[in-house]
Amino acid sequence: MGLTGVFSSVVAALSFVDERAPDGALYLWAESVLRATGVRTVCEGLEHLPAGNFVLAVNHQSHFDAPVMFRHIRRHVRYVAKKQLRSVPVFGYALERAGNIFVDRTGGDGDKATLQEAARAVRERVSVVFFAEGTRSDDGVLRPFKKGAAVMALAAQVPLVPAAIAGTHRILEKGSKLVKPRPAALVIGAPLATQGLGPDSREALTLRAHAEVARLLEQGNRLVSGMSVDESR
Repeated sequence: MGLTGVFSSVVAALSFVDERAPDGALYLWAESVLRATGVRTVCEGLEHLPAGNFVLAVNHQSHFDAPVMFRHIRRHVRYVAKKQLRSVPVFGYALERAGNIFVDRTGGDGDKATLQEAARAVRERVSVVFFAEGTRSDDGVLRPFKKGAAVMALAAQVPLVPAAIAGTHRILEKGSKLVKPRPAALVIGAPLATQGLGPDSREALTLRAHAEVARLLEQGNRLVSGMSVDESR
């Protein structure tokens, strides 16, 4: 959409100042997109975000997930994104300049090196959002998690924070260009500690995160259902 194109240019330009300079533009982009499309949102659990850096493991329902998160999470965060987005004109360049992390999801040596490098960045300067299912859900149902979020949190020795987004799959359905003004919710859970844990904990940590996100998604769906009832009155 037009707003994303405009803000992509602004974000790319601000990234030449320093890596935090685009943050304000990203918040404004999210607010502008959601207001322009009539999307109401609610967020619970912001108090769970650690004071320091973290890895956020969240489900993925729609291209509207990012605006919902940037509306509510006013922290210096970046995303792990599929490498194909890098080739999108203007938008891909802005993603790269802003410091987002690109992976090809093959799990090969290149991806492992990228995640290790990203772990150093998380330890030192930025929090990272990881769409832990690896792809968008067609119907809002939670799929199994990839291990990347746990691997990054363990390597960086920062908390892994579970979170769930509900309702966005009804705003912009996968494969559709029609935006519908449906409500959405973001629910953030208590952080999962990683300090002192090694790489052999990645599977158990992934399963714990998935269980927490499943619980949070149920909570988010209830919030969205309540907002939908309010709209029908």
